[in-house]
Amino acid sequence: MKKYEPLLILPQDIQFDFMARLDRCYDTEAGAFRLVDITTTDGKSSLGQRISVMVLDENGFPVPGVQVAFSFDTANQYILSQEYEWVPPYPHRAFLARTDGGGMCDMILGAEGVVKKGQPGGVTCYVMEKEYSSDAVSGLGMLGDHTGLFLIFQLRRVGVVPIYEQIEALDTRLSVIEAYLQDVV
Repeated sequence: MKKYEPLLILPQDIQFDFMARLDRCYDTEAGAFRLVDITTTDGKSSLGQRISVMVLDENGFPVPGVQVAFSFDTANQYILSQEYEWVPPYPHRAFLARTDGGGMCDMILGAEGVVKKGQPGGVTCYVMEKEYSSDAVSGLGMLGDHTGLFLIFQLRRVGVVPIYEQIEALDTRLSVIEAYLQDVV
């Protein structure tokens, strides 16, 4: 279990190398998927030549079956239903993939996905679930040496207190009780 904090801006190397941009969303009534980490991947590794996404819950556990959008100009168009409580970024065109049992999915990039260092790529990535909004990262692609990207989105539901916060609160209460007992004895 790892404690994540939502990113307010992208790391400088990703801003510079990919000219990528983070667009933070507003929370819906139910909550939001927040980008909590983004790193480059080694072009020679199994994660090279792709944009990989992991989706976690508030406790840092993988969430299977979540739909992730890899949006680009020539992707298939999608239509939103009335059930959507937020509007994903335009254009509403995307390769849609569902996370596997480990909370992961990816989009393999071909020659058209190559980004020259310091120029923006053409892919925008976000989680696409009707009741939760999502941060979006645009300008994604892969570098000429097949360096890819690995993104982690974390679900932040309204009213859900992560386990680590509950444990911290219990530790604090226990410390107060122990201090009281030492004073009494």
